[in-house]
Amino acid sequence: MKTVREQIIERMVAQLETITINNGYHHTIGPGNVQRQTPIIEQGKTPAATVWELSETRERNRYGGTEKLLVIRVECLVQPANNKHPAVASNELLGDIEKSLIIGNVSLDELIDDIQDVAAEVLLPSPLMNRRLGGADILQLPIDRTLAGAAIEFEIKYTTEWGDPYSAQ
Repeated sequence: MKTVREQIIERMVAQLETITINNGYHHTIGPGNVQRQTPIIEQGKTPAATVWELSETRERNRYGGTEKLLVIRVECLVQPANNKHPAVASNELLGDIEKSLIIGNVSLDELIDDIQDVAAEVLLPSPLMNRRLGGADILQLPIDRTLAGAAIEFEIKYTTEWGDPYSAQ
């Protein structure tokens, strides 16, 4: 038996694998190219995506359940097609990720109360690796590669029975 949290993550991974041009997206990630907790940006292999489990807060509710807020970061990396500028491809990739997880994944509905994208960034080639911009660290791709990348953080609200992480409420 898997926890509700694990079921949510597995469904997200499965849904990200459906990102293909044939399914109406701008880019193809495809089956077998979505990892968990893997630094795909540093590896530079495309297409690739990774799901990072960042944090989770928990609070008991008055109905006998535990309300949880899980923060997930999804990073994707592709090679732009048709001489498309990496910034354009990265913005399209942001749309692909968001559409896939918020609109495309109705299988999450039975497990979660809400999903919301709360932060996004494009990852572009730059000669200034790991620089700071406006007080924030900017993760950038190697300049010698023509790659496009995007990352979105999602907040996922879900509720389990108090003391039972295996049962959604």
